[in-house]
Amino acid sequence: MKYPHRTCLFKETAQEYGYKLASFQGHEFSLRVSASPSLDDVEAFAVTVYYSLSTRENVEIARVDTAHGFTHFDRLYRRDQPKEPVEWDWQKAEEELRENWRRYAKSYDDAYGL
Repeated sequence: MKYPHRTCLFKETAQEYGYKLASFQGHEFSLRVSASPSLDDVEAFAVTVYYSLSTRENVEIARVDTAHGFTHFDRLYRRDQPKEPVEWDWQKAEEELRENWRRYAKSYDDAYGL
């Protein structure tokens, strides 16, 4: 399977926003923030860096979320990586992914190709 990390919706009731980061290796990369029930009252969140295929499918490369009962960083370019706990709120997660997305994109490209 060439693209193991496809995007799915966080929650139907989540408040979301996103924006384009830049281009890398001919692909446009974006960042999406989802919080539930809202960004002002966060019980769960996900911050994701992804790129879009020509088929309009999104391929996630890095994500910080609160799934599995704790906040953790998923480096989706590493096979079988353990869930790395982090002490970040959604703003810190957004900052981390926004500032370092090129490094994660390069690692994903090295592992799977873009």
